[in-house]
Amino acid sequence: MYRLLAILFLLLHVNSAHADAGPTPPPVEAFAALPRIASLQLSPSGRHLAVLRNQNGQTYLDTRPVTGQETQQVVTADNHKSSILWFRWVNDERLLVWILIAGMRGTTDSAKARLIAVNRDGTQRNDNLLEQAASLQIPGENYFSHMQDRMIGGIPGDPKHVLTALDTERPLSPDVYQLDVYSGERQLVETNPGLQSGPRTVLQWTADREGQIRAGVGRFETTVRVIVKPPGSNKWREFAGYDMAKETGLMPLAFDADPAWLYVRDQHRGKAAIFKVNIAGDASVDRILVAADPKYDLAGELVYATGRRKVIGVRYSENDLRVLFWDFDAQRLQARIDRTIPERSNVIHSSSADGRLHVVKSGGPAHPPQFFLFDERDGRMVLLGKTYPDLEGADLPAPKPVTWTASDGKELHGLLTVPRGSVPYQLPLILFPHGGPASHERDAFNYWTQWFVSRGWAILQVDFRGSDGYGDEFVRAGFQRWGLEMQNDLTDSVQWAVHTGLAKRDRICIVGAGYGGYAALMGAVKRPDLYHCAASLGGVTDLSQIVADSRWYLNQKQVVESRIGSWWSDRDRLRDASPLYHAQDLRTPLLLMHGAMDRAVPVSHSRDMAEALKATKATTYHYVELPFADQALSREQDRVQVFAELEQFLRSHLD
Repeated sequence: MYRLLAILFLLLHVNSAHADAGPTPPPVEAFAALPRIASLQLSPSGRHLAVLRNQNGQTYLDTRPVTGQETQQVVTADNHKSSILWFRWVNDERLLVWILIAGMRGTTDSAKARLIAVNRDGTQRNDNLLEQAASLQIPGENYFSHMQDRMIGGIPGDPKHVLTALDTERPLSPDVYQLDVYSGERQLVETNPGLQSGPRTVLQWTADREGQIRAGVGRFETTVRVIVKPPGSNKWREFAGYDMAKETGLMPLAFDADPAWLYVRDQHRGKAAIFKVNIAGDASVDRILVAADPKYDLAGELVYATGRRKVIGVRYSENDLRVLFWDFDAQRLQARIDRTIPERSNVIHSSSADGRLHVVKSGGPAHPPQFFLFDERDGRMVLLGKTYPDLEGADLPAPKPVTWTASDGKELHGLLTVPRGSVPYQLPLILFPHGGPASHERDAFNYWTQWFVSRGWAILQVDFRGSDGYGDEFVRAGFQRWGLEMQNDLTDSVQWAVHTGLAKRDRICIVGAGYGGYAALMGAVKRPDLYHCAASLGGVTDLSQIVADSRWYLNQKQVVESRIGSWWSDRDRLRDASPLYHAQDLRTPLLLMHGAMDRAVPVSHSRDMAEALKATKATTYHYVELPFADQALSREQDRVQVFAELEQFLRSHLD
């Protein structure tokens, strides 16, 4: 039926579809530029704004009055030697800023998070608030703490101090300190107690709303333990434990106003849901289901009511604008904002302490996000900034949710985006698998997708098994199935697109980054008949190497092996599922790109792949190495180069 309707639509509109090629699409730079505004945060009084912005490839943290235009530049990062991770107001005068600095960990490229404190006028700047933490000496080793970004939270009524976790006494065993945000002086408030079984130390701490440390989580290999300290007690007790290789268990999130009640994330009918548990009781019995979705995980952070210590909702995921509210006042405020900015996804990004002023981030799949200031008192909504101003006015298409069935009967979901004015029939198609692989496609603005579509190509994004957001069973269906069922899901997706008439069979390419790059290479290995070309950005090429490299990172080896496979006992399967060992079979036109500063997938993966292809005397590949690019393409010039290389490559095979 779908195919018949598409053909009829094509016959009715074929003349108009080809009579006008349409307006000239925006240039590459309009999509590849770093967002002009990345974040906006109100100071506690609501009188000042801190603005994280990008310009000419540089990132700046500025401050300015809410009612004025005069700005003060307080921190700058070049996105090469350093980048700004995030920031927060401590009080109306002082900001904390987390900087990521490129470095080495032994012989491996790494990065160090460092904490800067600075006044909003740029004065009293301390470029390393925790510099004294570097003094810990270990026999035979000069130890420098990598745990300088583990902020636990503020202290009510204390504008001068915050709580932070820092491993100054024992490596990788953080204690909790009260930190003076002006002088850097620290006072120990909680010593890491270790754990009686499994993990030997607590790695993650949670404070109640009064600033008292009451929960901790430790992990060693795949064993997870949760400890709590109930009100009125000075002793820690084990509250929950599980093997994360076999199940997904309880994880503390935050406390309610009553410190006896802890919000946690745990499984409910196969999906991640939100519960309240009484830490003085039994975690498996004394609990209340607060929020659940029958179809999707609730995997994001909790949302608090401004000026109150009350939890009012939860985000669906870290990067999802959707919030599930269970508080009536919050629902009413959200409805009021949505009436002011209709047909967009609107989320409160920051608020003043009195709850009167809110920074609202508003956007949608076809609408690059914008930031507004909303005044609850008079209902005014004032535009503060745009993330992609060069795309304003462009007629961007919105992706459509699609569902189909894999060859083994599993239901798959994805997003389909077609160029404006195109008939969804016999289109050149790009299959665009996401990275992770434990991620999922979001119905939100995606600069990659919009750039592809602006060039005239349809885009199919797939949530293959192993993607998160659809429940624990769906995620675990991808464990140790790289190159197997996970890859088959992508194959089935292409065949669905061909059988429905959407895709032109000899004009299909697969493009991806990270895991998506791996999937692109394996697609070309396993099904060269389906793909006219393939492009990999920072793709994994050797699964055994990924597993072997994991031993250099804290507690990662067993986790990686549970998800990918054992370096020794699964070596034959890992080799068979690695593109590197199938170079002789790769004759599909291939574009390999990799950033030399990629710390998630070392550049050696693509270098080795290029050498293996060269040894086979292959002539259908092109390797591009970006000397200063990282995994996220944090530098604007790297994004522009990647898009330019992709455009030249894809046009030669899809147009």
